[in-house]
This record gives sequence, structure tokens and C-alpha cells, in this order.
Amino acid sequence: MFDVKLCDNEIDRDGERFSLEVLEQLKTLFVGCTGIFDHNPCGENQNARIYATELVEEPKRETTTGEVYTYLKGHTYMIRTDTNRDMIREIDGGIKKEVSISCTAGAQTCSICGGDRRKATCTHRAGQMYAGKLCHTVLSEIQDTYERSFVAILAQREAGVTKQFRDGSQKAARCKMLEG
Repeated sequence: MFDVKLCDNEIDRDGERFSLEVLEQLKTLFVGCTGIFDHNPCGENQNARIYATELVEEPKRETTTGEVYTYLKGHTYMIRTDTNRDMIREIDGGIKKEVSISCTAGAQTCSICGGDRRKATCTHRAGQMYAGKLCHTVLSEIQDTYERSFVAILAQREAGVTKQFRDGSQKAARCKMLEG
């Protein structure tokens, strides 16, 4: 069992961010999603499953847009087998760490003019400043989630494995929390 920071409300490398409302929506949608590699959706590529999620706020930390930094944590399990022994060691050792998610956003709103970038031409460019405000795209109206992938290069700078559960007492406490 291990925890994964799936996504947050900070502007990512692609000039996009999730609103707090969308993170709340993703919290429900990611339960049950599979873990794969490099967004390659073949069945034999599955390696883990998200069994629970939670939103975590860091009240002393502020995002570029002035919100309280908030991220979606996925609690993940993987069955130990002979074939995935090396992968588990790589997770434990921090080699397999970076993750990326895939989902479908029904709206992509310009932070400057409020226009939906999918439906209308917008002249604002992500990463540029307009009247002291950084332009970016706000992803919303999430229609579906697909998976969480281990990747080499990620858009969300802080997405990745955050904690490895090592002993039975931690696992038992987690299971009891889920039952209650």
C-alpha cells in the first residue's frame, strides 16, 4: 500500500490547473481507478488500484492564484507477486515516483477573459502576464477519469508517491478507517 499525490490546484507545466471544485469532483471519480505506466491502456500494464481518496490542504501554503494549496491524495494498493517484486523495490527506493493522471475536462476556461478555449478563439497565451495576472487554463466539468500512470516527465510538478506503508499496524489502521 502506498499514497500518491494525484493532482493539485497549482498551475502546472502545461499552463493548466484544477479548481478546488474540480478536485472535490475528482476525489469521487478516482476511487477504483487503475494504475498503469505511461498512459498505455493495455490490460497487462495494470499495476495497482486506487481504493480511497482525500483532499489535503496545506493552510500555510498559497498557490500562484492565491488559493490555499490543496491536493488530491490517492490511497493505492498493489498485490505483491514475483513478477512485480522489482517494481515494489523501485517504489520503496523512490525510483518509481512521478505520476500523471488522465481525465476528460468538458471546459477549459481562460483565466484572463473567462472564455472556453475549446469553443472560442482566445488570444491570451498561457504563461503570459496580463495586467499583473498570469494567464492559464482552468480545467472544469470533468466528464470522466481513466487512470493514474507512472511516468518519467509529469505536468503536475509535485504529483507522485508520497508514502509507503511498511508494517501491519499501519495497514490495519487504514483498513479499520475504511470500514468505519
